[in-house]
Amino acid sequence: MIAHRWPTWAVVVAGLVLLAQSGAPTSPGAGLATTQRDRDSRLTARWSQVVAGQPAPDAGEPVARLAIPALGVRWVVVEGVDAPRLADAPGHYPQTALPGQVGNFAVAAHRVPGLFGDLDRLAPGDLVLVEADGRTHTYTVTGTALVAPTAVSVLAPVPGAPDATARQATLTLTTCEPGKGTDRRLVVFAELRADPRHGRNT
Repeated sequence: MIAHRWPTWAVVVAGLVLLAQSGAPTSPGAGLATTQRDRDSRLTARWSQVVAGQPAPDAGEPVARLAIPALGVRWVVVEGVDAPRLADAPGHYPQTALPGQVGNFAVAAHRVPGLFGDLDRLAPGDLVLVEADGRTHTYTVTGTALVAPTAVSVLAPVPGAPDATARQATLTLTTCEPGKGTDRRLVVFAELRADPRHGRNT
């Protein structure tokens, strides 16, 4: 299946969402580790229900599990990227593709320890594993970029080319860039890796 081009309304919505990302909560607080443990327990329990065949998740519900072996981290990704969704978990941009689909599976999270705090350590060739629909999709990092919050084209089905038609599955991770203040976003790009044993994507 080939994804259609991005409609104009989606570009506008994505722009507002990308602009709104703060990258870090206003007051992380000393109880961050406890909050993350509670979050992980709650979302993992809900993820088990989703995997077991419950209805498709609504806003705030799990859509996938994401792991980055090079950083030794993993999360449950929830649906939505508004402030309540991003408070303690990575969020899936609703207007983007789902894991493994042709198009751009895009995920945002705050730039804090326990979330995307170390995203700048990723390099081309690193793997990102996304579990969904009973499969694990393996993406390979192809590059990174620093962009303005209004650079919504990174969320298009073909990142950076909003007028193009997607013909492959990609992954985009976004967070703020602390070194440049909140006027920048760090973006990591990855592509779904083909399985050489079977000639198909994994």
